[in-house]
Amino acid sequence: MNYTAWTFDEKSPIYIQLAHKLRYSILGGRLLPGESIPSIRSMADMLHLNVNTVARSYRLIKHDNLIFTQGKRNYCVTLNSTLIQKKRIQEMELICHSFISAMTELGFSKKELLSFIQEHIRSEN
Repeated sequence: MNYTAWTFDEKSPIYIQLAHKLRYSILGGRLLPGESIPSIRSMADMLHLNVNTVARSYRLIKHDNLIFTQGKRNYCVTLNSTLIQKKRIQEMELICHSFISAMTELGFSKKELLSFIQEHIRSEN
């Protein structure tokens, strides 16, 4: 994983953005079950972030049971692939619900949404 390519913006707190990147890397399969991730200090050094910012991000991901500690400083992705899949589905449902709600609020019908999604998928291939 090329963590040094990660960038952050000023729209939301950096610890939230870092937690999101880690979460999506796990849910998206770019970080595999059992794979090590850098220690808090190493990640802070790599990304030029405050150690407390990284620690806060890790706590969020650890609270979701997506990472665990081995020893004092070694962090690993959960070995529970069923949990990862469950959280991946939950994230998809959340994103879909949010999208549908926003588009409905803008006045689009569900038929228009479905048509848009189908057309978008066709144009991606």
